[in-house]
Amino acid sequence: MIARLLPLLALCWATLGAATPTPTAAPTAELYPATQDALTQRERPLSPTSTFWRLKFFVRIQNLTEGAAIRILLPVSDTSQEVQQRTVHAPGFRFSEEPSNPNLVGIWTRTNGSESGEIELEYEFRVSDRIVDIPAAPLPRSAPSDPALRRWLEPTALIQSNEPALRQRAREVAGNVQTAEELLWNLFQFTATAIRGSSGGSREDALTVLSRGRGTVTGKARLLAALLQASGVPARVVGGLSLDDAAKKRATIAWVEAHVAGTWVPLDPSGGHFGWLPNRYLALYRGDLPLIVHPAGASVDYGFLVHRMRKESAEANQAAKARVVVPMQPLARTVSAYVDKPLATVVILTDENPPAATSERILREASESQIDVVLLTVPAAPRYFRQQYLQRLLANNLALVHSAHVLVLHTSDDTGLYAALVLGEASLKLADSRILVVGRFPQGVGRILGAVLYRLLDAGEVVLFPTPLKLSAVWAMARANVLDGVPLDEEARKWAAKPLVLNYLTYERLSEWRRTIVAAWARAVTAQVPLQALTFILVLPVIAALVVVIRTVVGVETFGTFAPVIVSLAFLTTGLKWGLVIFISIVGTGTLVRAALQRVRLQLVSRLAILITIVAGIMAGLAVLGASFGIGALLNVSIFPMVIMSNMIEHFASSRAQFGTREAVRLTANTLLVSSICYAAVEWGGLQSLLLSFPEILVAAIALDIVLGKWRGLRLVEYRRFWSLGSERQAWP
Repeated sequence: MIARLLPLLALCWATLGAATPTPTAAPTAELYPATQDALTQRERPLSPTSTFWRLKFFVRIQNLTEGAAIRILLPVSDTSQEVQQRTVHAPGFRFSEEPSNPNLVGIWTRTNGSESGEIELEYEFRVSDRIVDIPAAPLPRSAPSDPALRRWLEPTALIQSNEPALRQRAREVAGNVQTAEELLWNLFQFTATAIRGSSGGSREDALTVLSRGRGTVTGKARLLAALLQASGVPARVVGGLSLDDAAKKRATIAWVEAHVAGTWVPLDPSGGHFGWLPNRYLALYRGDLPLIVHPAGASVDYGFLVHRMRKESAEANQAAKARVVVPMQPLARTVSAYVDKPLATVVILTDENPPAATSERILREASESQIDVVLLTVPAAPRYFRQQYLQRLLANNLALVHSAHVLVLHTSDDTGLYAALVLGEASLKLADSRILVVGRFPQGVGRILGAVLYRLLDAGEVVLFPTPLKLSAVWAMARANVLDGVPLDEEARKWAAKPLVLNYLTYERLSEWRRTIVAAWARAVTAQVPLQALTFILVLPVIAALVVVIRTVVGVETFGTFAPVIVSLAFLTTGLKWGLVIFISIVGTGTLVRAALQRVRLQLVSRLAILITIVAGIMAGLAVLGASFGIGALLNVSIFPMVIMSNMIEHFASSRAQFGTREAVRLTANTLLVSSICYAAVEWGGLQSLLLSFPEILVAAIALDIVLGKWRGLRLVEYRRFWSLGSERQAWP
């Protein structure tokens, strides 16, 4: 160890006499937080432990004109910290979020004439020790191919990794190291020991710290990031807080994350933490960025209040306060408006991307009417993903939903009605709330699933609109209801809408059989049985009956009798477009491998075992690809059954050998065609919710299977095949 430190001590002396460049001036509209002077060191634990914290972040603004906006970087969940709750209170501001990978930006826009105001955010966090085993990796020889990583090699005004002095010092400190871990250790030790600590401004740049031989916590982090980047290692500065109980803070801390072999390694030269961080380090943002950006003429003051919580208290409070989704990826868009003394709260979830004018109108009218409104928008996607997004939003905002006087689920189909059942899993009761569900679904389906929703939530009223309505019309009805007490069904007549109102009386009017079904599904939801999986089970016999019709009556041949059933079920979770891509990728690649195996002359069982392995590898690769590029459909590739796909590849190869490539391609195309028809019938025909409401349809499916099982007539394709023979017979004398 002493031998490793000798060159670093010599370099320490060399830094004392270097010239000091002029630091870069700070933009007047950017606010970099002050830097905490000293950090208390702690021994690296053998295993991670967790602590629980409550953090209040307040921002006071002066001279902010109406329409002007202030942008603040907000903490998000990651591998070592979890945002358990979040509340936002900002009277006179319109709030929205803007994901900026890997950060999240909160935007508050002034909505009234007052030029002063306060923004208050309250968080509850679970923070764990972050312990990283540094991967064994060689020194980087070239820049990474991933643009997202190359970004962390680019120099900035404060991290001048392209400066000759910094590059020279990085080479000297690195010496003759052979591995990435040795490189990180040398650069870390140099910054931690050869650079003395000091107090000063938050704009201290890397070159200045190197020249002076001393620097603040943030300055030393910038220097280490610059040395790592100069050595070819992607590195970024992380801004955060050192959490202390019952503390009022304004100053922040900074550390570095270096990317080695797919892993971000934490390095804290000021705290002496190499490859780990203690459970009192809270990351606020990643990248050397200003915490707050505001108009140049505005005056901004901010601060943090930190309190440590007991684990029991944190867990008890987790479902008691409102929190808004803080996505790691931009799965939802949030727009909201809050007033000082709200008369009511309206929460709207929609899968329609409303025009900016509609959103602005809703927020403006809400502010004028003293109504708190939160508008959550999920992206356009196949039904399965929209339902997942809506359920996640509802599950993550239970307290927000509980506080709402009116909850609106506005979707293009029955997805909102289906997703709302997740509220029953949390045993949420909305006795004082009205629930509006807007979409396209049969009235019979709405009556049954709406009754399940009413029974689960004990809601004041559940109002269904089985025909699509514009979001502006739905907002007008909700606004009139909370302001003037106008019944929703009466207000709906102004928009030529016919609502279906569900309450105790309508529930009692259901037949005994329907009430039994409602009670059964309500018990299933309460027991946390995933209704989506249950629906897939109910849909399976209907898809099988469709395949029987297509094979027996139409006469379309496919690979395997019921392979299209499983493939169409997989399409329901990936969407038709990506489902076809996945199917063709697996079968195409597997066929090439099968052709290569033909030369080895293996037995059938061995070939299938190898094909299953290949298919598993392809599926894993597609899932990783989906995670890397944010393609949600590829993450569900595992729904494709490996054994059936492997058999399909084997059938393709056998058909190609016996009947030729054209026949094999024809059977593959037929299989995809039948799978697509079954997918369309279920996805666009609303069969999922129909079967959940009327399970007796399965009896009709069995009856159809029995009838077709006795079919002895010609198939439709055979009429086409033998049509010419009939024409020739009529021409005979």
